[in-house]
Amino acid sequence: MKKFLIISLIISFSIFSQEILKLEDCVKIALENNLKLKISKDKEKQAFYQKEITKKYLFPSLSLSFNYTYLGDNEEIILGGMPFKFTEDNIYTFTFTFKQPLFTGWKLERMYEIAKENYERSKIDYEKEIVDLIVEVKKNYFQVLKAKKYLENTKKYKESLEKHLEDAKKMFEAGIVTKLDILKTEVLLKSVESKIIECENYLKLTKANLNFILNRPIDEDFEIEDILEVKEDKKDYKWWKENALKERKEIKNFEKLLLIYDKNIELEKSNLFPQVYFFMNYNIERGSQRAIGKWDTNWNTGILLSLDIWNWGQTKDKIKRSQIEKEEIEKNFLLLKNSIEMEVKNAYLNFISAEKKIEETKKQIELSEENLRVSELLYNEGLATTTDVLDSISQLIEARNNYYNSLYEYKIAYSELEKVSGILKWEGK
Repeated sequence: MKKFLIISLIISFSIFSQEILKLEDCVKIALENNLKLKISKDKEKQAFYQKEITKKYLFPSLSLSFNYTYLGDNEEIILGGMPFKFTEDNIYTFTFTFKQPLFTGWKLERMYEIAKENYERSKIDYEKEIVDLIVEVKKNYFQVLKAKKYLENTKKYKESLEKHLEDAKKMFEAGIVTKLDILKTEVLLKSVESKIIECENYLKLTKANLNFILNRPIDEDFEIEDILEVKEDKKDYKWWKENALKERKEIKNFEKLLLIYDKNIELEKSNLFPQVYFFMNYNIERGSQRAIGKWDTNWNTGILLSLDIWNWGQTKDKIKRSQIEKEEIEKNFLLLKNSIEMEVKNAYLNFISAEKKIEETKKQIELSEENLRVSELLYNEGLATTTDVLDSISQLIEARNNYYNSLYEYKIAYSELEKVSGILKWEGK
């Protein structure tokens, strides 16, 4: 008795100590650990700093330069009978330069605006990665549940066959059935035992896939919480489509891209204007004409203006090229909208089909359970064969598998519909 209690406690402890994950837990773990999402976040940070770099082009800059010149053939000249050098053999110059853009044809402003829009696009891309990751987690979560149900049903299949084998042996001993009934059941039982191993391997594989997405050790075992309720959504296709065309991250991304191409055209047009900079130099030098044998300082300031007077029409060609690029983006935008409509249509029809499949498979279970009950009664009365009973058991197991398959496929279909319609969001991000 004590030995039995110890074994029970060990089993109970191992069950309760095993990690149990909910769907929300898996999503949180994925958002914290997924490497692909971290890469996307790094790209967002890069775009942020590129925006900051571009913004600082508008500000004044201060730089330091150093120049050393050695005049190897700097020969002396004779003035008034005295040798004289205009410069020393070694010339040192330190220059502090202050520079401020005054007018660039709005080039620097457009560069900053483009970098700013690119940063906004990177944030949209990151949000899209989050949505894609959540859907991927959900799909793999439900695949684990499906594999778990397949394994449970296959074990129940084995239990039903073992029960039938006991009944067949009793009836054989009573001389009611032949040994063929026993052999048929034993053969099928062996087949189901092999099937259990296959289901166990499939369950391990689905868990490994989920661990991979969560960036956990592949072989780490866990249990997950089952989700059996069906949430009906009565919204029609038009609602899903309109929401997709308004909320999809790809739509928002293309809207930003069109703005960028508008700015690109303006950026190219800025080359038609003069580029004007204010500058001031402060020099510390030694060895030059003004600083022979000593360190001297001087400064200068002025306005730097540059303008392309003639470049064979390159600027106009660049402007035209940018305009054509924008037209290409506009066409791609229309193509994207059409593709999104097709995605929503396909996901919506799959969702409706999966929803109806649940009710159909429920009826199949009811029918199969009644069919098995009748078959077993008739078999016990000698009015049905063992094949009838075995077929009834197989049909019931298949009906249960079909039900759970349709249930989890429904959930996957709904997640996909949420994704393509742009309503899937993660409030905890």
